[in-house]
Amino acid sequence: MAALFSLVQLPYAPGNFYPDSTEYLTQVYGMLGESRADGRDKAIDAFCDQYRHKSLVLEPAGFHAKTAEKNAQNCVKRLHAQDAQGPDTRYGPAITRGASIPATRYEDIFRSRPGVAVLYLPGVAAFGPRAGMWLTTLAWTLLGAVLVFLLLRRLGTSPAVAVLGQVLYLILPIRKWAMAPLSEGITLGLLMVCLLGATYLLTGERRRGLLLLAAGFGVGAFVKYSQFLLLAAAMAGVLAMVLLVRRLGGRRPAAGNEPGSLLLLGVAVAAVVANFVLARLLHWPGTADTMQDLLTDHFRRPDVADPLGGWLHANLTFWHTWLTDQLQEPFLLVAWAAGAWGVVRYGKPAGYLILATLLAGLANQVGHPNLSQGDRIYLAAWLLAVCGVPLLLHSFATPRGELPAIPAQTRRTAGQQDHEPAPGSFHASPQPT
Repeated sequence: MAALFSLVQLPYAPGNFYPDSTEYLTQVYGMLGESRADGRDKAIDAFCDQYRHKSLVLEPAGFHAKTAEKNAQNCVKRLHAQDAQGPDTRYGPAITRGASIPATRYEDIFRSRPGVAVLYLPGVAAFGPRAGMWLTTLAWTLLGAVLVFLLLRRLGTSPAVAVLGQVLYLILPIRKWAMAPLSEGITLGLLMVCLLGATYLLTGERRRGLLLLAAGFGVGAFVKYSQFLLLAAAMAGVLAMVLLVRRLGGRRPAAGNEPGSLLLLGVAVAAVVANFVLARLLHWPGTADTMQDLLTDHFRRPDVADPLGGWLHANLTFWHTWLTDQLQEPFLLVAWAAGAWGVVRYGKPAGYLILATLLAGLANQVGHPNLSQGDRIYLAAWLLAVCGVPLLLHSFATPRGELPAIPAQTRRTAGQQDHEPAPGSFHASPQPT
């Protein structure tokens, strides 16, 4: 599936190059030792090159080489004319398709994501800006899809059902933004690392789970700390609710599973605190900056006096428009409903964790109620459909009352017997040889 997806994407590569892409690219050139002026020049050239060649094979209808070259040259001239603006910025005014953004605070938003530039650096150094960034996004998209497969297998689904989850990750609207040279593909891949780590932790593989959680949240803090803070908070909330409901209902968790849940709850709370403290120590932009960015058109206008009121009004406008659009074409709502149904029918804490991606995605959208790119901001919420729909099929294929067949654990210490299940794992009765 990964090879097929790569072949299908190849003719359209490297595709669109976004203004945000240049923010990461200028940081990459700085890490490669380029001067600020040279790095900006190369970023401008990469941005304007898309007017010449948007794809390797399939040019858009009506493409004319002379017109494309003229448009590229005009793009370079326009952006170089803005070089003197924003003298306080590190890399110059933001590269856009329209009016420049000469605000230091806008640049600081991207400088708070140094991990994105670090992860793009090898590809850019080896293959150039556009091809290198495209290959990096392709690698992270494929990684995310494989992690979905591993997650579903860990939850006890058949290989065919797990492949379905992988395919959904690659063909749903996730693909558009995951394959763009932005931070979304990397973020989604790291979200899946966290989700898989949490699943391992809840199903007995504590060491592997903790390592994946440390890697996912550790790298994620330097990629997009706000999204991983929200994911950690959502994980903690979902786990706390599951444990509370089971306690109030008089249901005891399976042997060994409650300690795993409590450990994961502690890890999630620690991740929230760590992201918050790190952002404060490094003076990364926070909620107030996000509100002003939204309400001042990326700091082109003076700050508003009542950012909270403006943010609330923007949310009302966004969600009214969003809900109207979704009810007219309810594919997303149906996908979320099917995913949630699958999670509920699965009925285990490791499955309920998938709901945290929906909460984290929607919370991110509440913080950034931008109508022009809503589907990009709540992208994490699609993971509910990606993982939940296969679980729904799995639940219908599994006899009612039968526990999910989570794979048997390998020995964690030399003293354990081969047939001994790890704490917290669910296992069927031994089958005759």
